[in-house]
Amino acid sequence: MTPSRQAEDLLGRARTPRWIGLALVALVLIAGCVFLGRWQWDRTQNIVEAERLAVSAPVAVEVIAGVDDQLPDASIGRPVVAQGRYLKGGQVIVVQRSLRGQPGVWVLTPLELSDGSVIGVLRGWLESASAPGIIPPSGDVTVTGIMHPDERFYPDAVTDPGIAVAISSARLSDSWGPGTRSGYVMLTETSPSSDQTTGSATPAPEPALPTVQTAGVPFPLQNFFYAFQWWIFALFIVVVYARWLWLDVATELPDAAEAAERQ
Repeated sequence: MTPSRQAEDLLGRARTPRWIGLALVALVLIAGCVFLGRWQWDRTQNIVEAERLAVSAPVAVEVIAGVDDQLPDASIGRPVVAQGRYLKGGQVIVVQRSLRGQPGVWVLTPLELSDGSVIGVLRGWLESASAPGIIPPSGDVTVTGIMHPDERFYPDAVTDPGIAVAISSARLSDSWGPGTRSGYVMLTETSPSSDQTTGSATPAPEPALPTVQTAGVPFPLQNFFYAFQWWIFALFIVVVYARWLWLDVATELPDAAEAAERQ
């Protein structure tokens, strides 16, 4: 059989309802593999970008994302600086937080920025909500810290006003207002360190440990290879479809030849 005749037979068989259906199934599987490969590739790039930004100089928290935007994955763990005034009335105590094995609380205070938006600042850990340092400093402050995403556990936990089990900017915006920014800043340094109204040193919570890795992240080989693995699967589906189609046509060739000889 000539190559042109074989190609015609393959094309004719591919146009049958059975093989059209199989082609549609193959296209869906191929599209899924391509999508998953692209997703793994994007995750690889996000991790690489986040590692690069984690060791970069701090940037203003306003440039990380817009007020109504979600915190970009690449900005998680990024050093940031924020300037503004603490809103004492909006302070939240995050319960069930430990430091070096000792139970206590986190102190999360809203910081009003110059544009009127608000970002949560995790000022640190205290052994209890009545410990010295619970009251934030007054006046203008400059906060340096690490950008953290919202916490996703216990999303439906019911707590009293001013108390939280997890940090969620979506829930905090109910009391902080629609200008609440996504994520929160885990404080590492603050200036000035004294209360401007009295000039006296203000006790401060002990800095909490970052809950995201901020440096030394290895190259995400697993995600990198997963991306190519999914794309290889897509190619494999094409090869299998073509192979089955060729075999389906080839198995009928001897029967067709015998019938021609009888005639």
